[in-house]
Amino acid sequence: MSSMATTLMRITRHPATRAAVKCAVLCAAAAVGRRLDGPLPSGDTPGGHNRGCSA
Repeated sequence: MSSMATTLMRITRHPATRAAVKCAVLCAAAAVGRRLDGPLPSGDTPGGHNRGCSA
């Protein structure tokens, strides 16, 4: 069991592993940010009303 723990510690401390985890976390954060922002707001039409607005 001790050798397993030592191996896991070496893997988690390896620079490539840290870089991969950092990349995954940043990608996930960006995806969550895009999801929370929602769709992009539509621009105004020349008449001053939002697109899709019948008023």
